[in-house]
Amino acid sequence: MLDSLRRGASGWLAKIMMGLLVVSFAVWGIADVFSGYSTDEVAKVGKESITLPQFERELDSQMKQFSQRLGQPITRDQAKQYGLVSAALTRLIALSALDSGAHRMGLAVGDEAVAQNITSDPSLKGPFGKFDPQEFRQALAQAGVSESAFIADRRNFMVRQQINDVMGLGVGVPTALLDAFSTYQQETRVASYMILPPEAVGTIAEPDEKTLAAYHQKAAIHFTVPETRDFSLMVLEPKDLMSTIAISDADLQKTYEQRRAEFDVAEKRMVEQIPFATDDAAKAALELLRKGHPLDEILEGLGLDKSDVSLGLVTRAQMISPAVADAAFALKPNEYSEPVKGPLGPVILHVTEIQPGKVSTFEEAKDKLRKMLADEQARSAIYDVQNSIEDARAGGASLEEIAEKNHLKVVRFSGVSIKGLTLDGKKPEGLPEYKNLIETVFRSEAGDQIPPGDTGEGGYYWLRVDDVKPQQLEPLDKVRDKVVKLWKSEKRKADLEVMAQKLVERGDKGESFDKLAGELGRTVLISPEIKRYSQSDTFSRVAVTRLFAAPKGGFTYGPVGFGESLIIMQVKTINDPKPDPKSAEYKKLHDDMLDSLQTDMITTTVGDLEQRLGVKLNLALLQRVTSTDYNQ
Repeated sequence: MLDSLRRGASGWLAKIMMGLLVVSFAVWGIADVFSGYSTDEVAKVGKESITLPQFERELDSQMKQFSQRLGQPITRDQAKQYGLVSAALTRLIALSALDSGAHRMGLAVGDEAVAQNITSDPSLKGPFGKFDPQEFRQALAQAGVSESAFIADRRNFMVRQQINDVMGLGVGVPTALLDAFSTYQQETRVASYMILPPEAVGTIAEPDEKTLAAYHQKAAIHFTVPETRDFSLMVLEPKDLMSTIAISDADLQKTYEQRRAEFDVAEKRMVEQIPFATDDAAKAALELLRKGHPLDEILEGLGLDKSDVSLGLVTRAQMISPAVADAAFALKPNEYSEPVKGPLGPVILHVTEIQPGKVSTFEEAKDKLRKMLADEQARSAIYDVQNSIEDARAGGASLEEIAEKNHLKVVRFSGVSIKGLTLDGKKPEGLPEYKNLIETVFRSEAGDQIPPGDTGEGGYYWLRVDDVKPQQLEPLDKVRDKVVKLWKSEKRKADLEVMAQKLVERGDKGESFDKLAGELGRTVLISPEIKRYSQSDTFSRVAVTRLFAAPKGGFTYGPVGFGESLIIMQVKTINDPKPDPKSAEYKKLHDDMLDSLQTDMITTTVGDLEQRLGVKLNLALLQRVTSTDYNQ
């Protein structure tokens, strides 16, 4: 239910999502900005305000979704780079504009309709198919959304749905347009073709010195050594302080008594929880079960199967209801409980497996507990050590002096590029992968007092840029062989392109394809039917596009799909199939075009509303809340 609430709390029509995220800004722009005073308004659309909590909730939602697709979490700096900040703001502005427009039209939804919509929403029902108010409110609290905010959002969603439904009425796709698109998409062509390999241009002569020198400068990017930097790193982790922390056995014993539950192994049980609508139904089922009727038979009558009622292997603490937990953990294996009052109604418990718990002893837990306490105390003390290091740096102490005093190490890394690699393409040995480490190195200069960074493990690192070696073009004498090789490769490609153009010109003037191919010792081949958007190792997308741009009998050329050869083509046949209104492709094209037309209408409407209402941004607040060091 929690995920459903998150989706509901940011509810939005799919068509508007597709059409508005960027279009409205790109077309209509921003009317004004406001700055210079304190406010929690990120933007205003007419009289509608977009507050900081709204913006952060939307941005966090988009960052979470993007992180899931990317497979790793992203920072707010990265969110800006990926366009998520703009997307979140644009979406909220579009919503506010649409809501303002709805209010102007006098559109509204009553309380009863909103309540009915929420309680009947399948995505908001609990595990047993019913809407439970208590569980609903708990899930809202976990999602960080107030009940009033959720209801208001759902009400706005329903109003927007009215606008969407109205715009969809009467919108149709003209048959002539649909048939034209269908014919365009389904058209196929057959080509006569031959492959023109790079070797067809023969031997490439050696370049003279003037040509080589000019190419060395022109293609300098290929022969330039990138900027590298030398820097030193000092790291302070909690583990560096653990050796200085002493914990007596008496303190260990006292802490063990307070936290022994962390070391005890709790009993686990495989529990099945069978729900019933009434107490009488539960009692009747229990009587059948105790007479030997199969559980599957009872579940079938309830419209359930075992996967619906299995809670898995759980501890007592993992069960939501204390009363249900007490009943489940009082049962013997394969025993059925009396009906128990659960949060959603009466249930019968069935235990199929028991894994006994184990009570720990002080001796067993002592070593682990000592490490735990030392780590906790080290994490508490590390902030004080960090402060003392900062004081020493402010007083002019070097990293080496500070490291010696605090029993730390300073490690130096040399010749590191902005990719975090040395010039031979290898990662420097021992270089940690701290977030923003290399970026910080390359935006700092030698002598800068760089603030400590976060190691991600509860510690800090200090960075000093020791030397900057600017990028430089390697002398021609040093890279002569590389320059010659690249020049010849580019010259061969250019000559092959000229050869292909001349062959196409000759073909278009009437020379036969067989004659052209025979001069080069090549064979003319016939392709299978090619669709407009197809591609293969032989026919690249560029080649197919050019083939479909040529007339019947016309010549053209393009790169092959794989490799450095070119393909010379002549259009042999053009097949324009008659549209089939009964085909799946035709129906899908119709639905896609209809959706596109409806989306265009909504996009235009919202863009017009934004322009007429006026949009203002609080740029100062936006810059602050999307910065890396912003504390939420």
